[in-house]
Amino acid sequence: MQMMHRCRWWLSLFAIAAAFLLTSTQVSAATLSFRTAPNVQHASKLEQQVQTWTDALSDQPKFQSWKNAAATIIPLGPGTHGWLVTFRLDRLPVGYMIVHATAEGGFVLGEYGTGSHPAFDPNTLYSSMVRQGLFTTFAEAIKKPLHLERLYVSPVLAVWKYVAANQETYYLDAWTGEALPITEQLWQEQAKAALAAANADKPVLSAATANASTGAIHLTKLSAAKANQVFDPYERLPWLTKAPLSKEQIKQLPDLLDQRNQIRFTAELFRDTVLFVYPAIGYHNWDNQSLFVAFDSVGTRYIPVDLLNQEGHFYN
Repeated sequence: MQMMHRCRWWLSLFAIAAAFLLTSTQVSAATLSFRTAPNVQHASKLEQQVQTWTDALSDQPKFQSWKNAAATIIPLGPGTHGWLVTFRLDRLPVGYMIVHATAEGGFVLGEYGTGSHPAFDPNTLYSSMVRQGLFTTFAEAIKKPLHLERLYVSPVLAVWKYVAANQETYYLDAWTGEALPITEQLWQEQAKAALAAANADKPVLSAATANASTGAIHLTKLSAAKANQVFDPYERLPWLTKAPLSKEQIKQLPDLLDQRNQIRFTAELFRDTVLFVYPAIGYHNWDNQSLFVAFDSVGTRYIPVDLLNQEGHFYN
C-alpha cells in the first residue's frame, strides 16, 4: 500500500515566504483548498473523504481547532498517489493528514497529527536550515533557487531532500528540518526495504482499511480515544535492557495505554546509524478495528500500528 512519493520543488526563498502566508485563496492549480465544511455537491471525492475524517476528529479536544480551519491539499507525488493535507487557522498551521490512494479507487488515511509544526512545513524547514548553517541569511538564499524534494515512504521515512549549490545532498526530517547523517545510498536502501515490507503486508493493511471490491473506506468514526500525559522517552531505555513487545502483546496496546503504561516505539534505520524513539501517549481506535497510536513528536502524531510494526519495535 505504501508507495514512495516524490514532489520536486524548485523554490526561491520568495516562494517559501509565500508558503508561510498560504491561505485557501493562495494556491496553485495543482492544489485543492477548502474550508473544513465544503459544499458537498462540488467537493471532490478526496475533499469529501478528508471532510469525513475531519468531522470525526474535530470533536476530540486536541482537534477542535480543525472545525474552523482551512484545509489545503497538496499532491505528494506524480499520479496523485498520495496527498499532504495541512490545516491552518488564522494562517497558522494546526495539524495535518497524509492520505494515500488505493488501487481500487478509494483512500487510506496514512497518518495525521496536531501542532504548529506539521509534516513538510516550509516555515519549520527554513528556520532549521538557517540554524544548521545551510544558508545564513534571506539575502543569501534568494541568490539561487533551492533544489528541494518532499520524500514520503512511511511514517518514519519522511524527509526533505535538499541539494545545495555545491551539489552536496542533505536529507532533512519532514517535521523538524534537522539533517539526518545519511547518504543517497543509505536512503535508497532503506526506502527499498520499506517498500518491500509494505508490499508483503498489503493484503493485511487493505483488509483493515478498505473494501477490496469498492474501495470504500471503513474509517468513518472514532470508537475509542485515549490521551495520556507526555513523558521523557529517554528517562528509561528499555530497548537496551528488555525484549520488544511480541505481536500478541502489541494487540493489547490499548489496554496497556489505558493503564498508563509508558510505551516507547523505536526504529533503528539506515544501517543502525539513526535511532528514532517516540513516546506513545494514547491512541485512536476507528470503527473498532483500526488502531492509530498517538506519539509526542513535535506535536502529536497518530500512526497506524500496522505500519509501525514494519519498521520498528514497541517496548514497555
